[in-house]
Amino acid sequence: MKEELKEYISAWLQKAHNDIIAAQRLIELEPIILDYACFHCQQSIEKSLKGFLCYHECEIKKTHDIDFLLYECAKFDTIFRTIQTNNINDYAVAGRYPDYNEMPEMEEAQQYYNIAIQVYNLVKERIVFTE
Repeated sequence: MKEELKEYISAWLQKAHNDIIAAQRLIELEPIILDYACFHCQQSIEKSLKGFLCYHECEIKKTHDIDFLLYECAKFDTIFRTIQTNNINDYAVAGRYPDYNEMPEMEEAQQYYNIAIQVYNLVKERIVFTE
């Protein structure tokens, strides 16, 4: 694998990790901002999955659809079929605007946070760079 591709994949994963940190801080610090925490969880999952697809040298489609990305990742590893996203796609776009009236509860935000960590760790385990 070319060094340029390795760096690109690593950049996807670094961005995914940064979104996890952002979500954690939005959940833990006052004022708690759960809708944006959920947005960052969605973003982390999306970036982790896109990093995995880059690793497999797939074309990355411009989409925020986690279910679609999981389907694409499952073509390379069936474990991605087991991930339950619990409607996190709602926070990709609509959840950032005032006409979306659903405000998540802490339990839901924690659930999405745990899914983001699960997906990030899963992808990190499956990406192995060789010399």
